[in-house]
Amino acid sequence: MTRLLYTDILAGFLLISAICHILFPNIVGRWLANPGAVRLIGGLLLLLAIPCLWWRGWYFWTLFALLLVSGIWRLCFPRNSIRAQERTYPRWVHGCIMLGGAALVWALRP
Repeated sequence: MTRLLYTDILAGFLLISAICHILFPNIVGRWLANPGAVRLIGGLLLLLAIPCLWWRGWYFWTLFALLLVSGIWRLCFPRNSIRAQERTYPRWVHGCIMLGGAALVWALRP
């Protein structure tokens, strides 16, 4: 039961973030140009990775690895993360990627 609740919460966070990136790219872009905000998100991602350590299986190990790498990158190298996001693709594309991630987290849940 807790596993399903965890995956629903994670998918919900991804969905809300994706919608904000798609509908309000300028506002999100301004907020995420701040290294402090990027570090905060990195810390949140690392906190979200912790429960995956208690549960076994490919699903939770994959989630743990993805959240860990993404969290460390944002927490330890926020300026690099900001530059990469700004140069690679527009904010709304990142929103579409997160929307796909939310769908996968929800659809593949154990």
